[in-house]
Amino acid sequence: MKKTAIFITALFAVSSVQAENQGNSEQGERLYKRSCATCHGKQAEKRALGESAVIKQLKADEIITALQAHKDGKIEGAGNNAKARLSEQDMKDIAAFIQNLK
Repeated sequence: MKKTAIFITALFAVSSVQAENQGNSEQGERLYKRSCATCHGKQAEKRALGESAVIKQLKADEIITALQAHKDGKIEGAGNNAKARLSEQDMKDIAAFIQNLK
């Protein structure tokens, strides 16, 4: 019995950490529609201003890295003002939403 309880506790701890690292797709959809869809397309299918990658083709970690780089000013572009307002969780949420579009 004791080993089972320890295993269940460990499994719960791993699940909790994984949940913290994932984004909320529903919240990401709201953020995306408000801040991203105009340039990237409703289904993340467009190259924003003909310059960016088609973000629908990117992995979640690539999306988050790009959003953070824009926010930090490492990449300059028309969407930097919108990206500057995003929190780390917002970025995860947007990435989760875009992954669901695939």
